[in-house]
Amino acid sequence: MMISSRIKMIGGMLIAHLVLATALQTSPLSIRRSFPSSSLQAVSQRRTFIFDGGELESFLLHNNNGELSIGTNIATKVGSLTLVTGSTQEDSQRIVAVQANNNDNAASNYETISMGDLDVYAHTIATIPPKVSDSDALSTAAAALVGIHCAIPKVRGVGGSDNSNDVFYTGKAVVVGGNDYACFVADGLATLGIKVSLVSTGSPRAKNDGVYVMKPSDLNDDYEEVGFCASVGQFDSLIDTLSNERKGMLITEDNPYGGSTVLQLLQSKHQCNKYISTLTQSQQLVKNEGVLWGPGKANDHVKKMESVPLTRCTSLVPSLGFGAATLQKLLDSNVLFSIKSNNPTVSRGWALKDFWEEMNWPRDSSGMGIRFGMPVQEEEDLDEEFRREQERMQTRIRVGNEIGGGMDDTETTKQQLIDQQNPYVTQIVGVDGLAQEVISKQKTSVVFVAMRSCRTCKGINPVFTKLARERSSDELMFAKADATGATGKALGRQLGVQSVPSFVLFRNGVRYGAVSASKLPSKRLDQALSDLMEGKDFDSSLEESEK
Repeated sequence: MMISSRIKMIGGMLIAHLVLATALQTSPLSIRRSFPSSSLQAVSQRRTFIFDGGELESFLLHNNNGELSIGTNIATKVGSLTLVTGSTQEDSQRIVAVQANNNDNAASNYETISMGDLDVYAHTIATIPPKVSDSDALSTAAAALVGIHCAIPKVRGVGGSDNSNDVFYTGKAVVVGGNDYACFVADGLATLGIKVSLVSTGSPRAKNDGVYVMKPSDLNDDYEEVGFCASVGQFDSLIDTLSNERKGMLITEDNPYGGSTVLQLLQSKHQCNKYISTLTQSQQLVKNEGVLWGPGKANDHVKKMESVPLTRCTSLVPSLGFGAATLQKLLDSNVLFSIKSNNPTVSRGWALKDFWEEMNWPRDSSGMGIRFGMPVQEEEDLDEEFRREQERMQTRIRVGNEIGGGMDDTETTKQQLIDQQNPYVTQIVGVDGLAQEVISKQKTSVVFVAMRSCRTCKGINPVFTKLARERSSDELMFAKADATGATGKALGRQLGVQSVPSFVLFRNGVRYGAVSASKLPSKRLDQALSDLMEGKDFDSSLEESEK
């Protein structure tokens, strides 16, 4: 029985899945097209794509199409992928493929085919349909690498075949975000036969009828409000286009989730073995710096990446099956991702819409700042001491109408008097105070962001004052800002602070970076201050709090 490898989505994803299953039982389904070494002509277009941030981390961890790549060095800062288009000699069929880097040891692990004056990886070749432009084929291949190919839940061989191109995909995936890229990822995974839920606070426009669009909260069978993870139940992959729960933390054999409670709970509660963040470094900069300073820094970063020498980049090679099993299906089904840039080197940028969706995403009531719908530690899972502390915190009222376990009114008043009389630390009140004391005066400074109800902040206060007494000068100002109440929250948002205590650094009135530390002295804060005064760029790895 002959069945075309280009199965069309007729009558929805379910029928396509049944047709595919029938084909598997009756005859091998090969979706590989052979390209003899002499059949490819010279390159017609070439473009290099830059990967960084959480997107690069996800590639390095999950490019094997299996589970977590334990021991992978995710300290790599920049990765590059060069894609080319050309044609076959026999029938002038256009193709797209990944250019081989013959200087990279990884190149020797894959079969390559000559295309004029360069080689391409044979397993990355896909033919370009007549209605698809070369430019769209290049950008679609780059966009599909991490968000789709690395995120594919399960890979099944056809009839026990060992050929990595003779495969089909199955499983369940959740895509977080309502942006164009999130919709492309959701449509692409659904086209490949994955059951997809697309979660957004907005109204995303997925084109594939197999994509189930939902809000962060949903109703269960008892009409109770539950988060999207609880509503979906068990799933294989989560593709996060808005944030990075891994946050650059080290992945080791003993610590496969990098210390992230969310990732641990995704696996233990939902059997989700693949967390894929597609957050670029430019998106992370906007998230960290806020709308005042973030866009400028993000745009500068994109320009820097698009001019970075490729010798400084890690050469990325997609895993087997990328061309025939993933990209070919997307191109044939007209699931495309277009970009406006005509630059020979492209770094995926940022969008204000993504920033606002992440910022306005409702947070879980646990008080940990976790986006609603993501799994959180249940109270019964906590040890008895922590549970009692949580109960005490929930029954006390914070100053400024905040719920928490902070200081009482007497302690708060005492701390305010201490702050006001502190000759070494400048007090900042609200956004106007920040503008007056730091921005307009173009001060180089470190701002300690605290809340009146925060006992940890109270413990840090005297040590911060000692630090200010020892290190403050005409070149470096020490300041403190209160994030309590409406005025304080507005200031916190502008500073890009999501938790206290935090330390936000400025260079000549421009936000330099932020460090979260639960105690002083802090090696991270010391390093950030040293880099600040020496004129170095901010090291984003210092953003995470010390354990």
